[in-house]
Amino acid sequence: MDKNTKKEDLSFFERVEKLHPYKMIFILSLLGSSLIFLFLLFSFFMSLGNEGQTDIEIPAVFALSTVLIGASSFMIHPIHSLFKTEEISSLLTALRFTFFLGLGFALCQFLGWKALRESEVLFSSDVSSSFFYVLTGVHALHFLAAHTYLGYLILQTQRISKDPVQYLIAETNPYWHLKYELLTKGWHFLGILWAILILSFWVFL
Repeated sequence: MDKNTKKEDLSFFERVEKLHPYKMIFILSLLGSSLIFLFLLFSFFMSLGNEGQTDIEIPAVFALSTVLIGASSFMIHPIHSLFKTEEISSLLTALRFTFFLGLGFALCQFLGWKALRESEVLFSSDVSSSFFYVLTGVHALHFLAAHTYLGYLILQTQRISKDPVQYLIAETNPYWHLKYELLTKGWHFLGILWAILILSFWVFL
């Protein structure tokens, strides 16, 4: 009780001071990325108002990519709890499925951009077309970073899973818990962000 009371009595700035540095960097990164996308989306909507009616056919493969990133978000959600409960087999399965679903998402994005290039949308002089390219491109860079880290974490998890002692050491290390927690939240952020982008394109283009 005393411990919980003391935690509740902490001010906002005191709680911020107690955050792990990596978590603080992660939160600031998400805020920065959110502001970038908000600015680009606002500029995108403003360009639509200035240009009038815009007719860009969104490739159907982007719908499949949306399903894939949604499924990957579902698969990655329990990894932190699986790590804490030492369900190593289920943890590795969830990580690997997420990785391959991520590859599928990336392939669909590539095919979508290819279709847009063939229809000359990406090279159009329309400002809205340029924003479409920039928004999906910036999201792709964020996704590439997260997917690369996911692959790295899979390799690390496979290594410690072969040695019960190493796994026990990792399981008692707060830094390892942060890896799974932040990856999960970052992946969800990318999924929600993509959903907002694709819905905006479908509705307004």
